[in-house]
Amino acid sequence: MTWRSDVEALPNFAPATFDIDAARTALVIVDMQYLDAHPDYGLGEQLKESHPDVWRYYTDRLHEFVVPNCARLLTFFRDSGMRVVFVTIGPVLADGMDMLPLRRPRTAPGLQGLLHHQGTFEHEILAELAPVEGELVINKTSRSAFNSTAIERVLLNLGAETLIVAGVTTSSCIDTTARDAADRGFKTVIVEDATAELDEASHEATLRQFAVRWGRVWTTAETLEQLGPQASEGKRGSVAAAGAAPPS
Repeated sequence: MTWRSDVEALPNFAPATFDIDAARTALVIVDMQYLDAHPDYGLGEQLKESHPDVWRYYTDRLHEFVVPNCARLLTFFRDSGMRVVFVTIGPVLADGMDMLPLRRPRTAPGLQGLLHHQGTFEHEILAELAPVEGELVINKTSRSAFNSTAIERVLLNLGAETLIVAGVTTSSCIDTTARDAADRGFKTVIVEDATAELDEASHEATLRQFAVRWGRVWTTAETLEQLGPQASEGKRGSVAAAGAAPPS
């Protein structure tokens, strides 16, 4: 994780303090669907054929880190009675014409593996992370959840002030959603070992820029450590700003 040491060499424009109230914190799981988070379907199937080395790196990271750490976060939030919101991507229409023009099958054939409409198996969230009763699922047709859904209004209605963001992919839907959230005033955390990108360089560059400009980048363990005492005791914690990680 060399990006963390790189943060120290950059000016830090992120919020100087980061007060977290667990009661006003929501977990946002982004695009953990068969179409882009499984080795054998959608994007995975496409990458295996066209870019096998990329496929191997990406799917290994999903298997070793992203799926199990998303599951850890989900278990904690559910056991603590905290809010969970799932975001999915894909068209509603079978022909994909309700997608943004530049992301439709005819204009972006490289995205074909991601364009499975609602109601198809590929569009479903992975069984290991499937929503339970009382958890919202919001479908988007853009990379950022804030650009094609009412998620901002929903989060405000729920009283959310802090968002813990995990899922795929780091420099695409995670980054655009997290940046848009921070730009709208939400205290936003990207969970670094619960996210994945197609290559390590892009993954680390995204985390570095988010840490010095927008919010915080924590590991799953750091996230649970910060939220744990509050969730169990109803206390309010304050996390000081050091670009990436919270204080020990």
